Amino acid sequence: MSERIEYHEIEGIRVGRFGSRINTTCIVYRIGSTVIDTGPPNQWRTVRRFLEEREVHRVIITHHHEDHSGNLGPIRRNLKPEIYSPQTGIAPLSEGFVLRPYQKVIWGRPERVRPEVMPDEIEIGNGRSLRALPSPGHSTDMTCYFEPQRGWLFTGDLFISQRARHMRADEDVRAHIESLRRILALDFETVFCSHRGVVRSGKEALRSKLDFLENLCERVRQLRNEGRSASEITRSLLGRENLMSWMTGLHFSKRNLIRACLDATERLPS
Repeated sequence: MSERIEYHEIEGIRVGRFGSRINTTCIVYRIGSTVIDTGPPNQWRTVRRFLEEREVHRVIITHHHEDHSGNLGPIRRNLKPEIYSPQTGIAPLSEGFVLRPYQKVIWGRPERVRPEVMPDEIEIGNGRSLRALPSPGHSTDMTCYFEPQRGWLFTGDLFISQRARHMRADEDVRAHIESLRRILALDFETVFCSHRGVVRSGKEALRSKLDFLENLCERVRQLRNEGRSASEITRSLLGRENLMSWMTGLHFSKRNLIRACLDATERLPS
């Protein structure tokens, strides 16, 4: 499936093999000759048509996951732009990273590629620039990009939804909360999420997500102090695991979110 997105001078295309959920699709954004994220490797034909509509000078990615970086290889070969990644994403992109069966089915296997390290700020033309804002939590290399003149924030997977129900096994709730706090100190309004799309009241949405995660951690802390197990807490706060959890072999599951909150409560200040 594919869906075109237009917001002022920003263009985007949502691509994915399975279009029923925002989690299984990813949006490739373009502002002028700069492209942010590349979509999953099994969607290269659609992404290529979108990118070939106009000249591409540079491509930057928010993090190394295959639905965001998956077309860096064919983009480099066919379009030859400058390619940038957060520094902590260079190793998994160039050396490869583990893909589980469900990831190969939904998004495909990306080629290995070695981008340049994304600088703190990069010029994108017409006197504009994008500032790189490290925002770990979803992944160690997760990075947002901020266009200060218009108050536009490209958030990768920092947002996705205001109320998380599932989490990957390798995510860090504590880091995610701290990243949200830092980002919310900026002056922005519109969020460009790689899965949700354009969020016009973006700051309010991110604040709502922060409140939800902080409150969830507090409720988890209270139930833990009552002697409840992680499984009991999960069922009490989020309900039983659903089809999405089982299809991913519990790599993306409710219990991972609760376990991450349990870990966070031991490290977050009271």
